[in-house]
Amino acid sequence: MIAKYVCFLIILSSFTIFAQSNGIEGKYYNSTRGEPIYMPIGKISFADKVVEFKQGNQRAAKDFTDPAQSLGEPNYIHYKVARYVSLGCGGQLTLEFTDNGFVDMEGPDLYVWEVGPSVESFQFEISKDGLNWEDLGLVSGGKSFIDIAPVVNDIRDIFYFVRITDQKEICTGNTPGADIDAVGTISGVLKINLSADVLFDTAKFDLKDKSNTAIDSLATQIAKVGMAEIIIEGHTDSDGSALYNLRLSEQRAKSVLKKLKGKLNDKGTYEFSSIAYGLTKPRATNETKEGKKLNRRVEVIVKPHRDFYNKVN
Repeated sequence: MIAKYVCFLIILSSFTIFAQSNGIEGKYYNSTRGEPIYMPIGKISFADKVVEFKQGNQRAAKDFTDPAQSLGEPNYIHYKVARYVSLGCGGQLTLEFTDNGFVDMEGPDLYVWEVGPSVESFQFEISKDGLNWEDLGLVSGGKSFIDIAPVVNDIRDIFYFVRITDQKEICTGNTPGADIDAVGTISGVLKINLSADVLFDTAKFDLKDKSNTAIDSLATQIAKVGMAEIIIEGHTDSDGSALYNLRLSEQRAKSVLKKLKGKLNDKGTYEFSSIAYGLTKPRATNETKEGKKLNRRVEVIVKPHRDFYNKVN
């Protein structure tokens, strides 16, 4: 059940968030039927944001229509307690993983806590960007392990979105449609973000002195892995030409690589590489100052060796 290879994408967003992420701790969760479900990255494994919720034609009672009940760790108690969301007859729920994601590994990659007294099937789709979707077909309710392998063309792909559509099997009562308590990743990907503004002055690629705290914390966390492939990606906003931004993102990625490599030199066995994306992969609009700040970033992908997961498991 547990994949031998699990990739962790660490996208630095803020030092505070990163410092609060005290390593990776695997954890067991009970399904509604009582079986233990193992999540290698523990409480980080679960969907974090509701992108869209379309209630079905036969709606659930108001208490059971809060889509936020599908986020975070599973907490189902009883079908009469509104700790889950009922989609309604033919309803649809789209969720995003903002501090984690998932990849294709051997065996199941996701688990959906579809709860309640009735077992209701649903259509399940996944997406890397929330725009282009891959359909995994129908999934039976209840104990819902999902293997994404049938729709993955490149094992390096990382997915951040899921979409669940009820199949109109049960359209009566207070909770018609599939009832979703949580969606968690077994082939988990950890995602943390640190703005480039923390690392660099405007239009510069030399690391600022005050960036040392953030880099030190990052190196400490990576050192716990012991053996890994580390890929560092540079990203910018849209100010300036595409060529200028490509070059700047390349220089910034290399600066972080050099610093991390020095700090991890005697901490384990690591392979380093860097990629420059410039302005081609924005996370937000470049029409606002806030959006541009989010787009100026460095992303560090850490792919631990399988032995690391033998320790976790």
